[in-house]
Amino acid sequence: MIEQHLRLATLDDIPILLNLAKNFHKVSPYRGMRFNTQKGKDFLASVITGPKSEGVILVALKDTKPIGMLIGWAAEPVFTSNKVATELCWWVEEEYRKTRGALLLYNAYEDWAARVGCSHIQGAYLSGWRADLHDFFKKRGYIQVESSYLKTLKVY
Repeated sequence: MIEQHLRLATLDDIPILLNLAKNFHKVSPYRGMRFNTQKGKDFLASVITGPKSEGVILVALKDTKPIGMLIGWAAEPVFTSNKVATELCWWVEEEYRKTRGALLLYNAYEDWAARVGCSHIQGAYLSGWRADLHDFFKKRGYIQVESSYLKTLKVY
């Protein structure tokens, strides 16, 4: 049963989701930026309580323990009227990455995107992360559309 492995996030999940987000932040190229807990709480609450046609937070479970999350957002890009789903965060704790819950998160994200009328869906992984994620996306029919770069600036 999917319910044993996956569910929609609730406001009660915010402390757990923040912990997962902090774990992601610690290993990401963004770790040099200060993690803003209050901003995270506000963002998560807005997605959880907002229209499901615009955003979703899915929680992966091992028994009843949250082990991962996926945050998806749907919007129209600047130069098209097509609705595109964008994965904002996909994180599963390291010891659970090869579990059914990890895969179900992505399957549910794709299903949500189709159900809310998205004609396209974006997925991503951090540069230098896991090479098998490139193959994961290719096998699912994704094509690489961009690479991004990050530079720290001196603030005046």
